[in-house]
Amino acid sequence: MLQDAIYIFFAPVFFQISILRAVTNDSAPTAYLTFNIMKKILLFFIVFAFSLCKAQTNTPTNSKIDLKTVAKIIKEKNDLYRKAYLAGDSASFANLHHSQTINMPPGRPLSIGKAAIGATVKDVPGEGVKDMIINTTAVYGGPDYVIEEGKVGIVTQNNTYKGKYIVVWKQESGIWKIYRTIWNMDLK
Repeated sequence: MLQDAIYIFFAPVFFQISILRAVTNDSAPTAYLTFNIMKKILLFFIVFAFSLCKAQTNTPTNSKIDLKTVAKIIKEKNDLYRKAYLAGDSASFANLHHSQTINMPPGRPLSIGKAAIGATVKDVPGEGVKDMIINTTAVYGGPDYVIEEGKVGIVTQNNTYKGKYIVVWKQESGIWKIYRTIWNMDLK
């Protein structure tokens, strides 16, 4: 890709050199042509530098987020997630999710929307799940989306099932909500 960009930029220069060589039967570019090439290269770098400056001035000043603060919010939301999951509280569980949320469970179709995702937890209390352990291992990204990576443990009366997950968080009306989720459980 870079080679294409360089070729496109310098193609007119190489074309000038080949025409000059053909007209003058000269095997080397003249001082005039070398000066012309240098002017074009200098002009390119000046335009490039100004475009970088312009791009930086168009960046909103509030485009940075404090990931430590967001990580703390995610931990609080994960505590609410755990409680709603264990209680089978569909409404509270769904409320943690963005209005355009999609859940990508292993071996099952996508759950699209808050109602569909809320419905996935209603039977959890009757399935013998005693606890859910959520351990966030990384939070990064921003400002529009924040990615959470982690490990999860589902504790039943007889076993603890371990897995891993990735959650994409996105703000909705100024509140961080679960936008996308994907996970799977480890084989024993």
